[in-house]
Amino acid sequence: MHMIYIDDSGQPSSARRGLGELVAVGGVIVPEPAIAGFDKALTAIRIELGIPDGEEIKWNAPKGSFLAQAGVEFRGRLRRRMLQAAIDMGIKSAVVIWDRGHLDWPKEKIAPKILDYLYERFDWFLREKDDVGVIIADEPGGGSRAERAWLAETLGLTSGGTRYATPERIVSPIVTAPSDHVPHLQLADLVTAATTAAVAGRGQALELVPWLKQLARTNAYNLVGGAGVVLWPRDQLMDLFYWVFGENVYVKAGEQTLLGPAAADPLFRQPGRPFLDDDGLPAPAGLPAS
Repeated sequence: MHMIYIDDSGQPSSARRGLGELVAVGGVIVPEPAIAGFDKALTAIRIELGIPDGEEIKWNAPKGSFLAQAGVEFRGRLRRRMLQAAIDMGIKSAVVIWDRGHLDWPKEKIAPKILDYLYERFDWFLREKDDVGVIIADEPGGGSRAERAWLAETLGLTSGGTRYATPERIVSPIVTAPSDHVPHLQLADLVTAATTAAVAGRGQALELVPWLKQLARTNAYNLVGGAGVVLWPRDQLMDLFYWVFGENVYVKAGEQTLLGPAAADPLFRQPGRPFLDDDGLPAPAGLPAS
């Protein structure tokens, strides 16, 4: 049995030229032995770093909270420790990120599509492991009405699956829990938010990419692209797998597409790929743009 914990995230704007608002849902896939193990590990980290009891660990800590006042260096150390503990326990992750700058659908239309893509990654992972799983989501904001609306959008997934994934592996409807009481949901918040922020080009998140990449589910080619991280629309954003995760190729249905500078060669160039030649980030002061 695997327990899967999911949360949503977003970036209203991006540091990368050519990206718009990012909307994301992601999660962590926790094998049964790591359910109690990660809880104990996070408790030990909290004690060692002096994080008060009852302080929820969130990427965007509430104003006035201990973490909000602890400083960038402290939060970075905490995040690295959490991600490394998850890696050591065999936890894996999957995150789906939608760029409204390239495909500006209404958010209510984007949400079920993202859930489809994420559900498929969980289903494929469980098939690879010949196992079953249960999905637990962070309680949506907005009270009970919002929770009922969010859950209603998931019923089709848990009863009928998607075009590419059948529902046999996810053995119950998606349920919700308050993240302040579930350390694995706090990990899901960190992974989803940090991955989304890294794609957006935010420095504190980019520093975590080595850990996020180790945690992410990979495909048969040991690539994160399309397996542990989904960027949509794919064709316009696939080169970010080179700039963010250092991957030189994207593979879909066995067909390989070169990424980044290699694909910028006139022989391979494809139109509509804004990140072929550079990462879209502003050059550091005093240096020319890449």
